[in-house]
Parts: sequence; structure tokens; C-alpha cells
Amino acid sequence: MAKYCQNCGAELNAKAKFCPECGQATTSKTVETDSTQVNSKPGGSVGFSDKINDPRITESIKKGKKSARGCAFILIPLPLIIYLVVSFVSDEVDTTDALVIGGAISGVFFLFNLLTNFITNAKRGWDGVVTDKRHKNKTRRVSNGDNSEIEHYEEYVVTFRTDSGKKKRSVERFFRGRAADADYYHYLEIGDRVRYYPQLSFSYEKYDKSRDSWIPCMMCRKFNDIHNDICDSCGNPLFK
Repeated sequence: MAKYCQNCGAELNAKAKFCPECGQATTSKTVETDSTQVNSKPGGSVGFSDKINDPRITESIKKGKKSARGCAFILIPLPLIIYLVVSFVSDEVDTTDALVIGGAISGVFFLFNLLTNFITNAKRGWDGVVTDKRHKNKTRRVSNGDNSEIEHYEEYVVTFRTDSGKKKRSVERFFRGRAADADYYHYLEIGDRVRYYPQLSFSYEKYDKSRDSWIPCMMCRKFNDIHNDICDSCGNPLFK
């Protein structure tokens, strides 16, 4: 069933949270072809939520980390094992090359895992203020064998100043063929005070939600009615 933005009338992707034409949130102002309309009045609170300490949230974070560790445990040694097996059953790769090539790939996977753990470390969180927002249409040159072509993409940048005076940025890029659904860019406004949670899927919580009609689930990124206490999608508490 087709959906249209009530603000500008543009046709919307079924999963879009914001209108790509005007930026209006689709969760609070959308019209479907059967005239079903969903309205939500502002009703959020002022202040940062304490839901980060909720047992359901901490349990979800633990489960996510456990799954990530399980994947890393399998993926990191896998290239080395594959190359060693190939060297034993084929003359195409000798054991020394298998150790070097397979070990190098496994090493890259290991470093990537360390980087991911660092980026998502809760100790890297901060409080700050949105100082700027920019949307740019950009291009880049992409190699395709012996040829190269120009690829167009959209870049959404939100700039923050932390309480310690540091400059931070959130950059969302959308390439050709991918719907532009820049959550942070459309959700946050210049002047908003925010708290950054690197360990969560939706990483920025607003301090003042009193003017909002919708609220993102910090665990699965789905936008919910501001009056909900639990996410309609994943069942986790909303940061209210």
C-alpha cells in the first residue's frame, strides 16, 4: 500500500522514517491510500533518561556483545584455517604462503574487531550541543577494472561541541540506489543538547523531547509514538 507525506505529498518508501523531499517525520504525519491517518501530539520529557541502566537495556547490550564475540571467534581464524587446508590438499598453495596470506587476513579481521570494540566502548560517551547541520550532494571516482566512473552520493553531516570543548561529527552517506534516510540529520536540530551513547544502535539522545511527537528506539532505531514506553518493534524501553 502506497504512503504519502502529509506535509508535501511526496510518495514514501514503506520503511522510510522521514520524507526525502521535505524531511518531515513519516511516523507522525503520513497518509496512506486508504485514508488511514496516524497523528501523534508532542508529549516528551525534559532531561536525559536513566533507561541506560534498565536491566532490559543492559541485557540487550550484553546479548549484542556476546553475539559479536561469537562471530569474531569464528571469523578471525577462518582465513588461516582455509588457507592451511588448501595447502594440504592442493599444490597451488604451499604451507608457508598459507601461513603468511591466511595469517595476514586473520590479522586484519582481528584489528577490525579491536577497532569495533574501541568505537563502541561506553567510556567514549559524551554530552554536548548540536552546532551545525549540512547536506551536500557529492561525487567520487570509483575504479571498475580498467575503467573508472563518477559516483554520486548524498552526505549528511551533524556537528557537535562536547562539554569539554571538543568538536565531534556524525556523517551519514547515501549512494545511488539507496534511499536517503538520514536519521540523525532530520531528528536533531541546531541548539539541541544531546548525550552520545557509542554502545547503542541509535547513538544520540535529546535532552529536551517536550516538542517531539516521536522518539527513536536506541536499540533498533525504529521511531515510535512519543507516548509509548516500549518500542513497538523490539520491545525494549524507550529513552524517555
